[in-house]
Amino acid sequence: MYALIDCNSFYANCEKLFRPDLKHKPVIVLSNNDGCVVARSAEAKALGLKMGVPYFQVKDFCQAKGVHVFSSNYTLYADMSQRVMATLESLCPNVEVYSIDEAFLYLADYPVAMSDLPKYAKKLKSIVEQYTGIPVSVGIGQTKTLAKLANHAAKQYPGTKGVCVLQQESWIRRLMQITDVSEVWGIGKRCTKRLNDMGVNTVYQFAICEPAKIRQHFGVTLERTCLELNGQSCLELEQIAPKKQIISSRSFSQRITQQADLSEAICGHVAKAAKKLRQQQSVCGMLMVFAKNSAFSQHEKYVSIHGQFQFIMPTADTRVMIKAAKAVLDSIYEDKVRYAKAGVMLTDICQHDEIQPDLFANTASNNETTPKSAALMKLIDEVNKSSQSTLFFASEGIQAEQEWQMNRQMLSPCYTTRVSHVVVVK
Repeated sequence: MYALIDCNSFYANCEKLFRPDLKHKPVIVLSNNDGCVVARSAEAKALGLKMGVPYFQVKDFCQAKGVHVFSSNYTLYADMSQRVMATLESLCPNVEVYSIDEAFLYLADYPVAMSDLPKYAKKLKSIVEQYTGIPVSVGIGQTKTLAKLANHAAKQYPGTKGVCVLQQESWIRRLMQITDVSEVWGIGKRCTKRLNDMGVNTVYQFAICEPAKIRQHFGVTLERTCLELNGQSCLELEQIAPKKQIISSRSFSQRITQQADLSEAICGHVAKAAKKLRQQQSVCGMLMVFAKNSAFSQHEKYVSIHGQFQFIMPTADTRVMIKAAKAVLDSIYEDKVRYAKAGVMLTDICQHDEIQPDLFANTASNNETTPKSAALMKLIDEVNKSSQSTLFFASEGIQAEQEWQMNRQMLSPCYTTRVSHVVVVK
């Protein structure tokens, strides 16, 4: 048996958590540079606000309806996600963090849960909400796909009170018969249309199809989905594997026309990517730098520049990577271009204990493999845990002076990670 715990309207509820005055009020969260709607509270959904719609198109509507609007506060969301996952790990020994707001639990080896699944599901919901303040929905099923389906029902039908346990065959069949096939985990718009053309409109109609026929038309992935809906487990809990590619990029709030500004942006992305690299105990062998102007501009030619640097020894040292990135930018930079976006990509990634150490590492000018280098990077990461960018490299520039930094005019405080932002009770 598997359980899926999914945080309801996660970004929006993170914003509501520290603002009691927003209880029962419509809240939306915007994407980078306050571009599009990426999260909506239940009240905002009830007003008809759609996901992905550009904010400028609904700005007047939001003001008229009293919708509270926030810029994305990734620091707050990441910390609250970590708290939710830590709570789940204290309640079950086998947890797979599926995304920032979802986690699977494997319950078959946990007698406390298996003895009374409905009771355990209610306990999960109650404790997570008590410890973190984030409302969640809990779905339990024999496979991960059935757990996803159960979680959908827990969100969709108020009578479930946020908890759905699929144990009885009659319940499973009835839920499948009233649920559109597009709600099945892994079935997108194109597959839905093809299934509809074949006369398959509900989850039940999909579940009773011959798995071999599904494989013939859609491949092995959907065949496994079909088998999972019939109670045959094909997807086990996955350990979080180290990423083989790390990208850090972002659009600018205004166009960049000077190489010095573009260099600061690139170096900032290198620092972020290097931190992610070290978090998974990895090193990279190649760094790619890229930048471009807007592809949608009608008044200027589209320009995209990119270049790469191959390290002699794989590294996770931010200093070495910044030096390499600046060298690449010097070689590819094009003048008189109004750059709209830039970033870096790390590839040839492996674990740090898999590389062959340099015999002359202690005396080489490239000292990325020395113990002193590793200790310095560890210290920087530790200091920046509590407050982001407390320590930074001069090449990144001073954010407060960078007019091109991401536009987040409606950013909420970092309540849980910055002492100066802690809520004050009067």
